[in-house]
Amino acid sequence: MQKSEVSAVWKPNPASRLEAGFKYIHQNRMKGLPFLHPKVKVHAVGFKKWTNFWLGVMVTPWAINLILCEGEEGYWKSVPEGKKLHYQFPAGLYDFISVKDKILGEYKMCSLLSPLEEITDDQMAVEVAYAALDEIMKDEQPEEEGTPMVESKRELEEEAVEKAVENTLSKPISRRSFFRRKQQENT
Repeated sequence: MQKSEVSAVWKPNPASRLEAGFKYIHQNRMKGLPFLHPKVKVHAVGFKKWTNFWLGVMVTPWAINLILCEGEEGYWKSVPEGKKLHYQFPAGLYDFISVKDKILGEYKMCSLLSPLEEITDDQMAVEVAYAALDEIMKDEQPEEEGTPMVESKRELEEEAVEKAVENTLSKPISRRSFFRRKQQENT
């Protein structure tokens, strides 16, 4: 059998393990903290295989985070906790932080929203998680070059007036010339 015919060995989908772990943390470590959103529950959202990793979003009463976990065996690199790593997604480059937790194990996290002040309820939090997953998988849109805007007639007139004023102010004027101009304008 050739290597391409052998199916890759993947770790189990971490969604249920993470959801159970974050629920435990919510009920124990986070209990009673003032920044918890009272209408948001713990959810593991949209975990699926992405390149060689598991990718999904964890919704908790304190944050919504993009999560990467070990997937295909042999591709995960264990790094010190707190180390920042960069991953390229279709929508661009995202920064992740390495996390090692006694309950949750090792994973990499990208904060999407914390605290959840703009979230109204649990359903909205889950919708935000799905929308975030959709957005990072969209191709990065190049900046539009477009065509330069043509200056409006008014802008051109204003520039001409400003130049005329600058030229006039930069020239010395005698009192006699000033009054002659005034007389000519009035006639």
